[in-house]
Amino acid sequence: MKSLLLLIEGDDELRPVVKELQATPVPGLQNPFEGTLSNKTKIIAVTTGVGPEQAYRVTADAIRQFNPDYVLSAGTCGALVQGLEVSDWVVTGDVRAIGQAKQQWSTLETLRDNDETAAPRLGQALKQTPRWHEGRLVTVADEPIHCAMAKAEIAALHDAIAVDMESYGIARAAVENGLPWVVARVVVDTPALPLPDFGAMNVRTGRPPLSGIAKYVLMNPFAGPQRLHGLWSLVQTYAFHLVRVLPEFTDGSRVSAPREECQLV
Repeated sequence: MKSLLLLIEGDDELRPVVKELQATPVPGLQNPFEGTLSNKTKIIAVTTGVGPEQAYRVTADAIRQFNPDYVLSAGTCGALVQGLEVSDWVVTGDVRAIGQAKQQWSTLETLRDNDETAAPRLGQALKQTPRWHEGRLVTVADEPIHCAMAKAEIAALHDAIAVDMESYGIARAAVENGLPWVVARVVVDTPALPLPDFGAMNVRTGRPPLSGIAKYVLMNPFAGPQRLHGLWSLVQTYAFHLVRVLPEFTDGSRVSAPREECQLV
């Protein structure tokens, strides 16, 4: 593999990855960065912003500009089922776009990458630290899912283990360009420990409003700062492990050739 396009939601998630990669800015939309692994594989890191449509547009533009060999959806996700804990990873080539709650979480489209070895290879590279899980990830378009009951309903309807807001858009752009893809995301919330509701995130930067963060801290003066610091630390650790596993994952002797199409369900 000569180059990998790494897509991640926001600036706060991208920054520690860029630091670990020792990447430098390059011209392009969404202020991309470029770094080189020890095996000479080039990594192009780009922020997608929030939501599948925004992620699709950014990914399609980056593919046209950088012509990568592989696409990786990175960043955070929420667990839908028991057994997944905060800091665990979800690695998968199976994503499904689903409708909103008022649409009864209906299936819009399912994408499966043909390379069934990608997720196990990522898991092998992690060497069980942190824990990883392979299973379907669903992508929602309207807002994060905070309610434990809604998570349980989505998990049962779609046989899914995790949820995010970008991976379907990223995978769809990869499929349309005949590129292999995989998801490797870290769990930041679970049904028992939901993500704080800070309010609507900025679509382009992925950041919640400062007013929402301030309100959360004021309402949770003891637990709030600890939770925020925990999320910050989690993102730093995720970046370290992500960059650690990329050389083995991108090793040319282990990577299948790109395929012309993926399975659409």
